[in-house]
Amino acid sequence: MTQTANKQSGSELYSSIQVVHRSLRVLETLAGAETPLSLTTVAERVSLHRSTTLRILRTLAEDGYAAFQAKTKSWTVGPAVLRLQAGARASTDLRQVARPVMQALSQAVGETVQLATMVDAEVCYLDKVEPPDQEIRVLSEVGSRRPLYCTALGKALLAGLDEQTLAQTVAGLRFERHTDETITDPETLIREVAEARRRGYSLDRREYNRAIQCSAAPIRDANGAIVAAISVSTIGLDIASETFADIIAHNLAAAHEISHAMGWRAPLPPSA
Repeated sequence: MTQTANKQSGSELYSSIQVVHRSLRVLETLAGAETPLSLTTVAERVSLHRSTTLRILRTLAEDGYAAFQAKTKSWTVGPAVLRLQAGARASTDLRQVARPVMQALSQAVGETVQLATMVDAEVCYLDKVEPPDQEIRVLSEVGSRRPLYCTALGKALLAGLDEQTLAQTVAGLRFERHTDETITDPETLIREVAEARRRGYSLDRREYNRAIQCSAAPIRDANGAIVAAISVSTIGLDIASETFADIIAHNLAAAHEISHAMGWRAPLPPSA
């Protein structure tokens, strides 16, 4: 009985993987075509039956990854693909702009510097620079995720949301305690975000890792929207020390430099 179940499970897994591979082949075929393609052409190029190809195209179309042009009875990529392309391009441009600034910041303060954005209500690391002589490493990897509510990066990113979106996002978070300092209620987090907006930077006071304290500053695009954040992670450093205050100043300057390179211009103060 167990062997039969295992065989069925393995067969279902193989079938699911096969569907994914076929769908990607269809999507790549549409993306690589200079003009919209007929169903027959798509089927021939991916070496699948017309009926199978049509099912895949309709499924892709449901989520916006393919589009059917009724007038010519042809298929092309949908708006979801264009959004992915734009997002990937923006992420790549941001990393290219930020990398030298991150390296300079890490060298100046002697600490780990990280770049992140918000993905699915989580912090997603885009890049990381570590001092070559740092004995104790900050455990994080590019592409990995962290919670919004207990990281300096998360608070900096939340500060870019309007009040309604912020309330909705916070309401959807699952608060888990990581240390004794972890924020575990929505009201406290919203107050922290408001404070981060007011002073221009956010803090992690040993809230995710009891050995690490961080500062983070927002990065803005040409329209002034917060699209990412840059942080400095310290191990065993007193957050009230002059050294940490100097780190915050460097952090803010780096965020401003990246934002400026992304096209943002700080508004001038009102004239007297």
